[in-house]
Amino acid sequence: MPAEKFYPSTAVEGQPSDHLEVSWHRDYPGVFATLIIGGAASGIDLDRSGINRMIRALRRARDATYGADE
Repeated sequence: MPAEKFYPSTAVEGQPSDHLEVSWHRDYPGVFATLIIGGAASGIDLDRSGINRMIRALRRARDATYGADE
C-alpha cells in the first residue's frame, strides 16, 4: 500500500517524531490518514469528497500563511 509521510519542519533526520501518514490502495476505495503523536496513532478514513475538502482547506491555509502562488 503506497503511503506518504509528513514530518514537521523541525524534525531531525533519523529520530522518531510526530508525523502525518497518508496511505491508499487502488483496490480499496478511500484514503486513510493517520496522525502519530508521541508514539500513539489515531486515524480516519476519507472518501473522495473528504479528500477534496481537505485539499481546499490546505490550499486556503497555505495561501493565508504564505501568500497565493503566482
